[in-house]
Amino acid sequence: MTRRILLCSSLFFGLTGCDLHSPALQQDRLTSLGSAQTHATATRVNGEIRRRSVTIDGVSLSILEAGTGDPIIFVHGVVTTSNIFPKYLNAYSPDFRGIAVDLRGYGDSQKPDSGFTVKQFSTDLIALADKLGIDKPVWVGVSMGGMILQQLALDYPERVRALVLVSTTDGAMVLDKDLPTIGNPRDYREVSTNIIVESFPQGTPSTLYQPLLDRIPTWNGTVLREALTSMAQANVHGRLHTITAPTLVIVGAKDDVATPAIARGIQAQIAGAQLVEFNTGHFMMAEDPERFRTVLGEFLQILKR
Repeated sequence: MTRRILLCSSLFFGLTGCDLHSPALQQDRLTSLGSAQTHATATRVNGEIRRRSVTIDGVSLSILEAGTGDPIIFVHGVVTTSNIFPKYLNAYSPDFRGIAVDLRGYGDSQKPDSGFTVKQFSTDLIALADKLGIDKPVWVGVSMGGMILQQLALDYPERVRALVLVSTTDGAMVLDKDLPTIGNPRDYREVSTNIIVESFPQGTPSTLYQPLLDRIPTWNGTVLREALTSMAQANVHGRLHTITAPTLVIVGAKDDVATPAIARGIQAQIAGAQLVEFNTGHFMMAEDPERFRTVLGEFLQILKR
């Protein structure tokens, strides 16, 4: 399968460098993979990371939490879940506490019949923040998550303390050429596998992306088809100048999906936005996790001043 072409008017499927063999993530992974429909309640993992379910507008969302301080809400991409973020949830405590959500349809969150769009995901995130009593969190979104947060910042500017947009785009992202057939007759697991594998540089050891492949059973064909369709129709280019919140844009120099040129275009639209470029592909959280943690931490420290 050839490298896909990104159509954009101007994915980070984020994978952290976290230890997926730790007791905390083994428990999370077993819970999620063993039953994608399970909604764990107030589960304490390894004494630090806690997973629980929160119901918003009749839909149960699963979240991971750790640390103390001001809230950061992490939002995953189209073929990942909240378990890409555990390494960062407690990394900035006691100043900042991390919250990572499984979007509707993903991971341990409920899978309703529909609603897997950039717009609906954005609405869900605001409802989640309301339910958690959070007024203005720092929002961190990767790939589709970054697209969702751009929409959120435009629709709810008063609910954004700061934005971190990772490996994302402000225009349409086309990751599959035959979206209507995903789920029937094309198996969503094969489509998801292709998206994940082709988003890594050629020659990448499979051990680096295997944890992402292991999570594929936690969504389904409808989720993937609707989310990818929404991404292919998204376009906020030219509107981002209204965003006034402090913004950090992060991009991989070798990313052929959400390219440095796209990142610079996003930066140019948001007054005062910072841009940090990694010498990586789309998955800099996997390829250079320690620098990612440092870069995010430095941005958070600026917010404290």
